[in-house]
Parts: sequence; C-alpha cells; structure tokens
Amino acid sequence: MNNIFLQMGILFLLIFAGYICHKCKLLDHEFDRMLSNFIVKVSCPALVLASTMGDLVPDRELVAPLLAVGVASYFVFGSICWFAARLFTKDKSKRGEFAFMLTFGNVGFIGYPVVASIFGTDAIFFAAVLNFANALFVYSLGPVIIAGRTDKTKLTPMFLFSPIMLASYAAIAIVMFGLKDFPKLVSEPLSMLGSMTVPGALLIIGSSIAQMPLRGILGSLNVYAMCVCRLFIVPFGVYFFSLLFSDSVEVVTINTVLFAMPVATLGIMFCLIAGKDESTMAKATFISTLFSMLTIPCVTTAVNYLNTIFLPG
Repeated sequence: MNNIFLQMGILFLLIFAGYICHKCKLLDHEFDRMLSNFIVKVSCPALVLASTMGDLVPDRELVAPLLAVGVASYFVFGSICWFAARLFTKDKSKRGEFAFMLTFGNVGFIGYPVVASIFGTDAIFFAAVLNFANALFVYSLGPVIIAGRTDKTKLTPMFLFSPIMLASYAAIAIVMFGLKDFPKLVSEPLSMLGSMTVPGALLIIGSSIAQMPLRGILGSLNVYAMCVCRLFIVPFGVYFFSLLFSDSVEVVTINTVLFAMPVATLGIMFCLIAGKDESTMAKATFISTLFSMLTIPCVTTAVNYLNTIFLPG
C-alpha cells in the first residue's frame, strides 16, 4: 500500500510542478494545447506500441476478455449512470452532464500514467485494449449525452482512426500474431517518446488547474457527492461486474482501476461544443482529480485485498 501512495505522491508532485510552472509563466494555455496534441497524437500512441515491444509479450488470450469486459462495463454502467444522474440534480439540462461525469473517467491523461506507475509499463497494453470501449462510447455518445439532442453535434466514426486507436490496433496485432524481437532502432525511439506521456500529461493538468480562479474551483454539494460516487462506488461496482467476465487478476484489476479515474477532461470540450455552461464540469474535473490522488491508492489496495478472496489463484 505504501508503494501505491508513493507512486500517487510522485504523480501529484508532477501536477504541482505544472501548477507552479504556469504561475511562473513557464507554461501557458497555448503551450498546454500544443503539448496536449503531441501527447494524444504522438507520445501516448508510442507508449502503447512500446508496451508490446519489450522482453515480456502480453498474453494474447487476454485480448478477448479485455474487450468483452470493457464494452460490457461501459454499456451496463453507462446505462445505470444515466438514470442515477437525476439523484444529483433536479435541473434536467444538467442531467446529461452528471451522467457523463459518472460514466467517463480521464483514462487518457490520468489512466495511462497511473497504470504505468502502479502496474508497470507492460500493463499499458491491457489499458489500451480496455480504452477501446472508453473511446467507442465517449466519442460517439458523450457529446449527445451532454448536448441532450443529437442535432447539437455530429456523430462521426473518424475517432476509430485516431492515432491512439491505430496504435491500439497495431499493439493488438503484435500480440495476437506473437511478433517479437523488434530491432532497437524501432523499439527504443518509441519507448523514449512514450516515456514523455506521463510527465507531460501531468504537467498539463497542473497548468490547467492553475488557470482556474480559486472561487471557481470550489464545487457545490452535489458535485462532491458525484465525485464520491465516481471515485468509489462505480469502481467497486465494476469490480464485481468484471468477475462475471473474467477470472484474470490483470483484467479485473486494471478494468476497475481505470473506472476509478477522475472525470474525463473531454467533458469540458463537449460542453463548449454544445453551447452549455462548462463551469460545473470544470469544477467536477478539478475536484475529482484532486481527490483521486488519495482515492486511487485506496481503491487499488482494496481491490488487491478483494482479489485474495475472489481470485485467490
């Protein structure tokens, strides 16, 4: 447990470094935007590919269970969260936002760094496969859930061909076909580029937090209640649901931990596209990210204990 808190403390210090750098004018909004594009389109895909090019090749038999448990989890819990959203707000125009916040975590910017820090870079492959379901639902249904009407946004299948998705396809192919012994001229540059993902993403989060006024980041009671549900209740529900699909410790644990991530930052962008006030989403994103520094180690520790009971083998 101490090791998990240590890893989360390291991640938190990197977020704090981003906060300080922004306050010292070493980072700004434009730099954050450009670095975000670099991480999403270059370093994170490189990290996913590099995770399959090491000495240890992930088990190909885990691909199908990972895809199945990922899609099923988002379908079932996304539906539950849609109805549960009304418990947190009486404003019908806000229900979509709360449903989004309950369902979608920050898998890209926080999930990959956390998985890499806690489980090692080899586990990035598992997170990448599970992220298929996240990307499938968040990019297709996410804007519709927030907008409330399909005419507010356009559904497009182009997200299936984004760099991170293409890297995931390639990583799965590498594992399924048992490809290995990649030349260092290929694997080393990808590994070096991928290593920029964790610190870069966390610096951006810290810099983004620094741009929010103190009075603007304090949320209301319903936001705090939603964060408790998002960071605690949903992950444990996903844990027991995952047991129905797999008896693999890796599949169940990583799927659960990814659902323990703070609110997805994409929600702010979708609010802006839909012409909605993004203040509630921004507050929830900040508060859940701050709390996750404590809750993720707790959830991971609890899951490891539950594994000794339900997955002793």
